[in-house]
Amino acid sequence: MDQSDPPTLGSVHAFFAGLSTLKSILLSAVCGVITLFAFAPFNVWPVYIVSITLLVWLIDGAQEKDKWGKAVFLRGWAFGFGFTLSSMHWLAAPFLVEPEKHIVFIWMPLLLMPAGLGLIFGIGTTLAGFIWSKTPGRVFALALALSLSELLRGALFGGFPWNLPGMIWAPGTEVSQIASIMGIWGLSILTLSLASAPAALADFRSHGAVSERIAPIFAMVIIFVIGWSWGSQRLANADPVEGDAVRIVDVQVDQSEKYPTDPGGNIEVTYRLREIAAGKILGAYLTAMGSDFPDEPRLIVWPEAALPVPLLQDPNALDAVSFRLGERTLIAGTARVDRYAGEIPDWYNSLAIIDANSRLRGANAIYDKNRLVPFGELAAADFIPFGHSISSILPGALQQLATSGFTPGPKTSPLELNGEKTFLPLICYEALFSGLVRSSVEDSDFLVNISIDSWFGGAIGPEQHFAHARYRAIETGRPLVRAANMGRSGVVDLYGREVNSNTMYSNYEMLSLTIIDTIIPNQKNNTTYGRFGLMISFVLLGLLTMFTMSYNRCPS
Repeated sequence: MDQSDPPTLGSVHAFFAGLSTLKSILLSAVCGVITLFAFAPFNVWPVYIVSITLLVWLIDGAQEKDKWGKAVFLRGWAFGFGFTLSSMHWLAAPFLVEPEKHIVFIWMPLLLMPAGLGLIFGIGTTLAGFIWSKTPGRVFALALALSLSELLRGALFGGFPWNLPGMIWAPGTEVSQIASIMGIWGLSILTLSLASAPAALADFRSHGAVSERIAPIFAMVIIFVIGWSWGSQRLANADPVEGDAVRIVDVQVDQSEKYPTDPGGNIEVTYRLREIAAGKILGAYLTAMGSDFPDEPRLIVWPEAALPVPLLQDPNALDAVSFRLGERTLIAGTARVDRYAGEIPDWYNSLAIIDANSRLRGANAIYDKNRLVPFGELAAADFIPFGHSISSILPGALQQLATSGFTPGPKTSPLELNGEKTFLPLICYEALFSGLVRSSVEDSDFLVNISIDSWFGGAIGPEQHFAHARYRAIETGRPLVRAANMGRSGVVDLYGREVNSNTMYSNYEMLSLTIIDTIIPNQKNNTTYGRFGLMISFVLLGLLTMFTMSYNRCPS
C-alpha cells in the first residue's frame, strides 16, 4: 500500500495483529487499564468497546504464532492485570491507614491481586483460542469465554465480582433495566458480545462477504436498541409512589481519627485517646439523629461499624442511644464480641435493630456478616492458598478491632422491622453478590446496605461500590437504603434511580455530619431474574456457542 493512501480497516487490523509479542502484551495491558473510564463514576461505555475490539485483534495476531496458546494467554493475562490494577487500585488505601504496620504488604493489592485475577482472564482467552477462527465467529468465542471467566471471578476463593462488564451501563438508565430480566451477569454477556462485535469487521482473510462481517455488530446493535427501548418504557411507566420517611446519618470520620494511636507506642495513652474519640463520635451521631419530634422520620440508619466500640456491649453508649431514640427505631452497624467462644474471642461485624427498650433487653434483631472482606476482615492466611503455613509473613486483618479477623455469621436472611415490614441486611461488599441477594431476599420489602467506605479515601472506590449496590435493587425489584461512612448514601428505587432527598450538613466538635432525609418507596416487584436466576444467562451462552460453531463451519 502506498504511504499516501489513507489507512483502511484491514490495514489497521493488520497493524495491531502484527505487533511484536512484547508490544502486544503491553497494549493488552493498556486496553485493560483504560476500561477504568467505562465504569463508575465515568461510565464512558464506548471505551470498553474499543478495548475489547483491540483485544480481539491482538489475539488474532497471537493465533499466528507457533506457540499460540502461550501468546493468547499472555495477552489475556495482561488485559486482566491492567483491568484489575486500574479498577481496583484503591484497594491499596487500607494499607496506608497504619503504614507502619502494613505498607510492607502493599504489593499484595498492587501486584499480587492483579496478577492473580489476570490469570482468570488469561484462562478465558486461552479457552477462546481453542475455538478461534479467522471468521467473524471469533468475536462470539471471546464473549463466550470471557463470560465464563467472569462467572469464575465471582465465585473463586469467595469471589470478587467487581466491575463486571455489564456495569459499564450506569444503574438507573434504560439499558441497566435489562438486569431485572437476566441479572448483571446476563447483561455482562450481552455487553461482551457488543464490545467484541466491531472486531468482526476486519480479519486476515482476503475474501468473505461484507454481510458476514457486519452481521455480529448489526445483531448486537438491534438487541441493545430493543433493550434500550424496553428499559425506556419501563422507566416511563414507573409511577411516583409514596413511602416511609427515613433518616440516614453519617459522621465523616476517617479510620485514623476513629482509632487514634499514641505516636510513642504507649498502650495506656492509646486506650485513652480511643476512649475520647469514641465519646466524641457517639456525641456526633446523637446530635445528627435529632430529637424525637412527631415530624421526624421514624427510622434512622447508621453506617457499618459507626462507633469504634461494640455498641450493644457498651452500657453507656447503648443507654445514650436508646434514650435519644424515643419512639423511633435505629438500624446501626456495630462490632460485636463473644468473649466466651474460646481462648480467642469471636468478633462479628454486625447490623442491629435498636429502639428505646434496647437498653433493657438488647437489640430487637442482629445480623452477623456472612461474606467477609479479604485483607480487611480476614487475615491473609485465611484466604490465600496454603496461607496458614506462611502466616508469619502475611498481614493480619486490617481493621483495628479484631486483628486476627472477624468470624462469619450465618447466611443473610430478612429481618423484621417493628412487626410491619422486613428488609434484607447487606453489610459492605455483600451487596456485590447478585446470587446471594437473590437467594436471600424472599418477600422482603426493601434492602439495607451499610458500609465503611472511608477505608478507600475519596477516589473511585466508593462510587463503584454504590453502583454495585444500585444494581441489586434493579435485580430484586426492591428499594435500597444505603448508609456508607464517607461514601455514597441515600435511597434507590427498584429501578436503580436515586430517590429525591433533603441533605443537610452540620458540624460537631470539628467532625462533619451528613444527614439525609428521604423516603423508602412503598413498592416492590418480583423480577424475571428473581424468578429464574441465571437460567436466561445460560441460554445466552448456548446461543453464543451455536453462533461460534456456525461461523466456524464457514470457509476461512
